[in-house]
Amino acid sequence: MKNITIKIIFILSLFALISCEKEEDMREETVVYVDEVHESEFDKWIYETFTLPYNMEIKWKWEDGEVDNNFHVTPPRKEKAEQFLQALYKTWIQPYEAEGGEEFIKTYVPKLIYLVGTPQYNDDGTMTLGLAEGGRKVTVFDVDNLKHLEADKLSKAFHTMHHEFAHILHQKIHYPVKFKEISKGLYTGAWYNHNDYSANSLGFITPYSMSNDHEDFVEIVATILSESQNSNVPISRDVPEKDENGLVTGNIVKMLLSDFQLKLYMFGIATVQKEDGSLTLQQNQSGPIGLSKMLSKIDIVTEYYEKEWGIDLFRLQARIEAATNKFILDYEE
Repeated sequence: MKNITIKIIFILSLFALISCEKEEDMREETVVYVDEVHESEFDKWIYETFTLPYNMEIKWKWEDGEVDNNFHVTPPRKEKAEQFLQALYKTWIQPYEAEGGEEFIKTYVPKLIYLVGTPQYNDDGTMTLGLAEGGRKVTVFDVDNLKHLEADKLSKAFHTMHHEFAHILHQKIHYPVKFKEISKGLYTGAWYNHNDYSANSLGFITPYSMSNDHEDFVEIVATILSESQNSNVPISRDVPEKDENGLVTGNIVKMLLSDFQLKLYMFGIATVQKEDGSLTLQQNQSGPIGLSKMLSKIDIVTEYYEKEWGIDLFRLQARIEAATNKFILDYEE
């Protein structure tokens, strides 16, 4: 019996020794292997364009658990996913990299982008077009709706990406506290009851920016970056004249304004149709106050990007506009 016990112990010890030697051998080599098999040329292009240089994972096929199962959404069509990702690389990643630098984009670009073909419809009647999670993942909805390659439509489609990326950045370095003090008491969960006219009159760039200060901040960023045509080039406009208090006088004057400057100039001013069918201008009396609030917010936002990230938002927008126009021309050839 003793001999049997000794033999068993010896065999177990020998097995353990061999196992340890194998473990030591394995530690000298990598234990993580990159799958070299790509399902299609499209998947190979994704790997070479996003994964290798930027360490990004792109998911465009359905994967359970990537979106909330309480919503009914569908994956994008392949041709729409391909079109979106080509535009993402040319009109989003490359302009940010040119403005912020290679290290900036490689460090802060979302490491996982999940594409969904349809919007996510919410119980309150609104729809979600994008989600940023934990500074790492961005889900982009409504990809199948990227129907026309026109500058303004393409820029508006990427409003979501600019919005979500701004969330990632302010989660890394928070913007000044004084920003949310400007519209303190005006934020509301019922933002969807407002239109652009009423939101602007209260000092918000879009109705959704009224939901909280985080959304207020990122909507300003996204709006600056997604104003496409002539956004940095002033052109002659026919606009309503304003008096020294910022109120419309009833006269029309010519002014040199860029697209974004025009948007701000018309804060709290709407064109309405009268009973006889003619058009007239309507101005909310709080419009000048709303514009003042908006200008203060824009100053904080642009200073934050310049100070914390070394990015000039309007120069970045010019890069995006140039890249968008070139992308459309190249895509049509």
